[in-house]
Amino acid sequence: MTRRPRTAQRTPETHVTARPARSAPSNVLDSRWFMVAARVLVVLMVLGGWQYVAVSGVLGKDAFPTMTGTLAELARQLGSHDLWLAVWATVRGWALGVLIGGSLAIIVGTLLGLNRFAYLSVIPVVEFVKTVPVIAILPLAIVVWGATLQMKVFLVAFGVFWPLTIQVIYGVRAVDPVVRDTAVVLRLRGLRKFVGVTLPSAAPFIATGLRVAAAVGLILAVIAELIGGAPGLGLSILTSVNAGPSRLPATYAFILVTGVAGVIVTSSFAFLEQRLLHWHESQRNLASKAA
Repeated sequence: MTRRPRTAQRTPETHVTARPARSAPSNVLDSRWFMVAARVLVVLMVLGGWQYVAVSGVLGKDAFPTMTGTLAELARQLGSHDLWLAVWATVRGWALGVLIGGSLAIIVGTLLGLNRFAYLSVIPVVEFVKTVPVIAILPLAIVVWGATLQMKVFLVAFGVFWPLTIQVIYGVRAVDPVVRDTAVVLRLRGLRKFVGVTLPSAAPFIATGLRVAAAVGLILAVIAELIGGAPGLGLSILTSVNAGPSRLPATYAFILVTGVAGVIVTSSFAFLEQRLLHWHESQRNLASKAA
């Protein structure tokens, strides 16, 4: 018998594909200090453009003050008692309106979201009233309450209530079917089902709705002061405009304070949303992208 020569078995080669390393420019662009520097640079460019337009007289010096003059007036106003009284009046009306309108929206939206018959019956009315401009009911609020804190609180609460109610309804009704079936199998009912299933599902919707409602509420508070005459930053802007061209730097200073207040409100609610909902998938994805 002739033996067949043995053939050496080749071991399969495993090719490991290495991930391409991130280039140095990409690392620089994604770094936090670069983002901060870019934002500061944009702000400086905007301020420089403001100063150039004002000095060159493109828009007229009587209608558009210089950046340096506005910042000097802002520094003077920051040391005055009147500015902080106006800021407190605006913040108080905004906070009360958001608190009242937000609380009612969460309660009503939760009840409508849990009851299908109530949802189908009421949602057309909610959708209709949501489209009514809040500024359209301002004359009615002025007739009823006058240029008072109550008028401002009502306007803010009205503007916050309707969109936040819809957001809460959709959040309560957006429970994952698998989670809902699991709750049925585990016989979760009543408060346990609401706390363990419904609330975690609706929490991201409620947080987003509150963040948007807070910014909208601040705008409505300033509008109530600017048009309705209620005390606050809006009334300070209107008073400085009526005082003539010499008070234009004060007008723009008050506008800058209003813008800074809006940034603080939006950033604060976004920070709270990130901290309180750190367990949610959306926040984990944002954290992983930031890393």
